[in-house]
This record gives sequence, structure tokens and C-alpha cells, in this order.
Amino acid sequence: MFLPIIPLKSIMVNGLEESDLAADARRAGQAVGLAVITDPEPEENRFVRSDQYSFILRGVPALSMKVGFGRDTPEHTTIKEFRAKRYHQPSDDVDQPVNLEAAAGFERFYIALVEAVANRETRLKWNADSYFRRFARNTPAPR
Repeated sequence: MFLPIIPLKSIMVNGLEESDLAADARRAGQAVGLAVITDPEPEENRFVRSDQYSFILRGVPALSMKVGFGRDTPEHTTIKEFRAKRYHQPSDDVDQPVNLEAAAGFERFYIALVEAVANRETRLKWNADSYFRRFARNTPAPR
């Protein structure tokens, strides 16, 4: 649910503080000209409430991304209104407004990130201070 309903100025990356995937995300953002930001609403606990959390519980560092916004900005207001009036409502359908330019830019970022991760020379690793590091399995890399 990347919500391309606002202009794409930045990418919000949940899990940015947890693993070395942050460097890949920042390189991807730089490659497509987008700032990579952390969640402006940390109280929402999105990192543990999103689909990638299944990987986290198995010890695999992972991220989730959304179109970024700053807290208390007009874009934030748009996002909050969507959540209150459309999200999981009958009006949450294919007829709602979508910013196609934002969706295309998000796809460019996503492709750049996938390429960066695919071309890594090292395995993903948790940051030493990450709470989620406890889920990592100490198994050797497949040969």
C-alpha cells in the first residue's frame, strides 16, 4: 500500500534504522533523485504491521516503502483523510484518485532498490543495535 495519492518527493522506508539495507535504499533514492526518509509517524508502528514482517520474524532483514511525506504537511493531511474516509471503506476501490507520476517514480525507486540488493557482494545483516537482530539465524550462507 504505497499510496500514490500525493506528489512523490521522498520515499518513506520502514526499517531504515534496522539493517544495512538502509545503504541500498539510500543509493536507490539517490539514483532516481528521491530523498529516503524514515517514518514521520513512528507511533503507528508500521514496521511490525506490514507484510514484510514475516521475513523479519524469520531473521531476514527487510523493508517496506511508501510515498513519503512530512509530518503536519498538506500531504500528511491528504494521507490522514484517505485513512479516515477511504481505507477499508466501500470507497477504497479502483475509482479513487491516483497520482500516476508518483506511482511511476515509486516504481523507478523500487527497481533501483531491487537491483542494488541483487548486486550486493555481501549478505544482508542487522545493525548491531537492532531489536530485530534477535530473530537472525546463525546459519552459514548457501554454497
